[in-house]
Amino acid sequence: MFSTITNTDYEIQYRDIIQSCLSDEAVYREDRTGVGCYSVFNKQINIEVGNKFPVITGRKMFPKVFNTEMLWFLNGETNIQRFKDAGVKIWDAWADEDGELGPVYGHQLRNFSGRGYDQLESVIDSLKNDPDSRRHVISLWNPVQLEYMALPPCYLYFQFFVENGKLNMFVVQRSGDMYLGVPYDIALFTLIMNYIGEKTGLLPNRLSVNIVDAHVYKNQLEAVNKYLDTNILSRPSYRFCTERGARLIDYQCGPHIPAPVAV
Repeated sequence: MFSTITNTDYEIQYRDIIQSCLSDEAVYREDRTGVGCYSVFNKQINIEVGNKFPVITGRKMFPKVFNTEMLWFLNGETNIQRFKDAGVKIWDAWADEDGELGPVYGHQLRNFSGRGYDQLESVIDSLKNDPDSRRHVISLWNPVQLEYMALPPCYLYFQFFVENGKLNMFVVQRSGDMYLGVPYDIALFTLIMNYIGEKTGLLPNRLSVNIVDAHVYKNQLEAVNKYLDTNILSRPSYRFCTERGARLIDYQCGPHIPAPVAV
């Protein structure tokens, strides 16, 4: 059950999970990337979105990254050209020489299995016409096409719940890179809520993100510890536009603290 959540509570929850990854609770894994990581099982972040954007404030985040990813995802794109045009490199390591990633997130959203089924439009329609339904579901995990994807989806299940004219969103992530990935994932989920809210007339409300394997990579520990020493500030207000994403208002944050990506 959601308790009263302040502007800073999102980042407190986020840091608590990172601290778990650095504690005796964590299991060390020689993972797929060969880097090694510290993993914990089944962590949840609950956020009341409202008019405050859930963005990390203890270190600097870059809105053009999550805004570009929103447009790429919602448009069903599988090539990284949009990212290149925006100067965003988050997918460079996985794309082939033509910039293709295979039938990844957006493909499954807008053209599931390549058969023309548009999950986004289907959910928007069901939220408009049958808001009390328990079938407002989007699944990005398609076992038949996993072998053709550059990377299987880390977030794989969305479900929506209408509550007194407000939109709640439940997310399952099989895997969460807590330092580099999860803050941008949560920003993306917030943008998706806002986009669907614009299309349905529902106000974004509660976001629940459930991470089955939450982890910190060994080569990120120096950056993680620097981040944990910074102060948490209040979340910024924002304005949302379906064509551009979110414009953060008075976003105050700590320094940029980069870390290597585990590929």
